[in-house]
Amino acid sequence: MPAQDPSTQLDFWNQAVQLLGGQRPTARLLECSERTIRALCSGERQIHDGWLKDISAALLQHASACRAMERKLSPDFSGNLTAQQARGKDHNWRRDYAPEGED
Repeated sequence: MPAQDPSTQLDFWNQAVQLLGGQRPTARLLECSERTIRALCSGERQIHDGWLKDISAALLQHASACRAMERKLSPDFSGNLTAQQARGKDHNWRRDYAPEGED
């Protein structure tokens, strides 16, 4: 397999940082300073394989937490619905308000 282009790797790194919530949360997760994350994101500091292992582990942990939360919220699992939701019809909307006559 050919080696990854450094600019492509930097793009992936920056996407991973955004998926983890930005530079501050990523710094907390990786137990380093925001300044370090900023330098890595800008390309000022080289990304070595230790950083790649750490951010990959953080992404896996985040994905696992997201999957677990989805299982608790998905209406596809009847146990996740309140009694009212289980009785009601599927409104198929995601609005911050209820139409008149519905609460």
